[in-house]
Amino acid sequence: MTTVLVGGGPDTTRRRDCLQPFVEACLQRDVSRVGLLLAGDADSAELFAPEYTTLLPKLADRINIVALEDGIQRISQFDALVVGGGPTPAYHSALRPVFADIRRMVASGCPYLGFSAGAMIAGDQAVLGGYQTGGVDVCPADWSEGLNEITLRGGLGIVPGVIEVHAAQAGTLGRAIHIVLRQQARIAVALDEDTALHSSADRATEVLGAGRAWWIHANELGQAVVDPVSAGQSVPDQVQRLQHGR
Repeated sequence: MTTVLVGGGPDTTRRRDCLQPFVEACLQRDVSRVGLLLAGDADSAELFAPEYTTLLPKLADRINIVALEDGIQRISQFDALVVGGGPTPAYHSALRPVFADIRRMVASGCPYLGFSAGAMIAGDQAVLGGYQTGGVDVCPADWSEGLNEITLRGGLGIVPGVIEVHAAQAGTLGRAIHIVLRQQARIAVALDEDTALHSSADRATEVLGAGRAWWIHANELGQAVVDPVSAGQSVPDQVQRLQHGR
């Protein structure tokens, strides 16, 4: 199992080491079909696809573009998945019918790479948007996806907890903190842009890239604890225990 979640879109992902574990996993498995799942219709998907394929030159000839607005006929035809960025509710709605299929595929070794929205839907719960809690602003309204209150729905479930993105750059770290404070999730991870979270079956979770992954959990007093982790640093033991349900 190889899962790489990126805290921004392809336009803000400059460090190639963010993507290297996904590329290596695909090459090791000799995948023949990589599904690039993008929101919108075929014209929109074709327009934005080069932003992703340019970052994955070793896989470019294996990538098949899928416009989610046209529906997914058979997700199992792919050996690896790249889920793009854009409107999180659109990705969640389009992929929800095949969540169980994707979970089985990833559990069986299918590499998964999620950018921005593709990372946000990967957790046990997906943050669809919102910028307020109890009517109080907790992050900029520009990142609300048109929703007022923070809205979560069941996610893909290939990583535990909630995944937030654009953390430092967009101020969405505040949203992740309030999700934990309101007990909507036991743990949240907020990723900076140009930063990735790499999980695999045979090694500990690691942070890659230029920024930080901000792990948020509640202590015994119900206060939010925020542990920032940069590339090369160890994930705190408390976080590891929460991630594994201990």
